[in-house]
Order: sequence, then structure tokens, then C-alpha cells
Amino acid sequence: MTDEGQFYHAGSRVVSHAPNPHIAFGNPDAWFGGAARDFMKAVLTSNRLDWFQSAAAGLDNAALISIGKAAKHYTTNHTQAESMAEWALWQALDFLREGPAHRAQQDAAEWKRLRAREIAGSRWLIVGYGSIGQAVGTRVTALGGHVTGLRRSPGPAEGAHEIYPMGLVPDELPKADIVLLCVPHTPETEGIAGATFFSRMKPDALFMNLGRGALVDEEALVAALDAGHPAAAALDVTATEPLPPESPLWHHPKIRLTPHDSPETTGTILRADGTFVENLHRYVKGEPLLNLVDPRVFEDAG
Repeated sequence: MTDEGQFYHAGSRVVSHAPNPHIAFGNPDAWFGGAARDFMKAVLTSNRLDWFQSAAAGLDNAALISIGKAAKHYTTNHTQAESMAEWALWQALDFLREGPAHRAQQDAAEWKRLRAREIAGSRWLIVGYGSIGQAVGTRVTALGGHVTGLRRSPGPAEGAHEIYPMGLVPDELPKADIVLLCVPHTPETEGIAGATFFSRMKPDALFMNLGRGALVDEEALVAALDAGHPAAAALDVTATEPLPPESPLWHHPKIRLTPHDSPETTGTILRADGTFVENLHRYVKGEPLLNLVDPRVFEDAG
């Protein structure tokens, strides 16, 4: 399928009608190219959609929910966690190594040494220790940091020194130098980071959100930063996307903002393709598919 909405076989023969697929791969081109509407229509009008492979991990998008209800089998992709973990390290290192202060001094042509902190010895609290949390945790522990992961399921996990239940968020917040949110958006997690949450954080801590914007009470975050708890925030997601020009998040001096593009790397695209190819081999051979979603998830979505 081209950005102009043309369908073709193997890159050569253009077909005059939309396909009636029983397999579809929703990769970044499908959603962010010029023919996302045509792709969506082709998938949802199929009367034989047996399997849909998503390049995304999340299931809270209305379009994906619609496809999940239409497809007999729906699989996700979690390999974007690698690039998202690098985003977290980038933001943490910039914070710990006094990046904003150094850039301000450069702009002012001021030569002044600044004392910084290291990841080694820092304490990380990762709220939602799934694929993203684990990708972050393995990197942080390799650099000498201490990682506490919070999730619903008990038991040890790679990259975490300890795994605790989600109910211990208030107890663990005061211990952390870096707090990272990467839980999915559910009725239980909506607004989890509010005024009380931020008041429990250390005044010299960094707050980061790689989950969904709805996890954060943005008004409470701005108020907390102004009050000095925490010291800074790094956000890749916001409650409204694209973020409105009038939002105070754009120009707050203690906020580092990126436009939900932490997974947007060449490596992410290639790994998503690899996930589809691996699952295609499994599909053809009649083997279990990786990252298969329980259909009841989409039924419960309304």
C-alpha cells in the first residue's frame, strides 16, 4: 500500500480494488503515512480478518480496539522498549549531569565548573515494570544504579533489585532519585501521579513519564515543580496530544518535553518488522503466536 492509498502485489502489480485481507500488519507507515484512513478501511471492511499484527504495545487507542474486535487473533509488539529505555537514560543523564545549567552557562559564555551526580549509586523507582521498565532497569543496573520495580504480578524480574506491588507507591517515592511511570492507562492508573504523589518525592528527584499522559495530573505537576517537589520532569506523553500551544508545559523551565516520539528510531522499525516476520513463520507453521492478546480485553473496552 502506498502513501497515496494504492494497493499492489509485491511492489509491482497495482490492483484496482482494496484487498480483503486475512492477515494485516499495522506498522508505523500504516498509521503515520499518507493513507492511514485507507489502511484502516481495508482492514475493518475485511470479512476474513484472521490475524492482525500491531507494531505498538498499547491497546488503548480507539482504532486498535476496533481492529481487535474485528480480528480473530491480535498480537502486539514490545521491541520499542529498547529505544524508550534509551530515552529514559538520556533524560536522566541530562538531569544528573546538570545539562540545563551547562547549556545556560554556554549561552552566557560563562566558564564555571558544576558538581553533578551519577547514575551509579542513584535509586530508581519504576512504576509499571513491564517490557519498558525492564529495558530501563537492565541498563540502569548495568551502570551501577539501584532499581525498584512496582507491578501487579509478584516475583523477581531482570534488571530490578526488588519487585513490589503497586500499592507500595507512596512508601517508595521518598527513597527515589528518579521516578519513571510506564504503566498502561486504565481506570485504576488514571491520574496516579497527582498532588499527593509529587509531595512524596524528594526535592532533588526527577519525574519521568513514558506511559500515557492520562496518568498525570498536569496541573498538579506544574504546582509541584513550582513548589520544589520534584526538581524536574521529563515527559514524552501528555494528556492532550498534540499538546495545545497554550499549555504551560511547553515553556516551564523545569520540564523537558518530547512529542511522544521516544520509540521513533530506525531500530524500532526494524525490530517491529522482525516481530511480524517471526510471527508470520509461526502463523504459517500453526505455532503459537508471540504477544497474543486475549480477545476479552477488547470486549471489556466497550
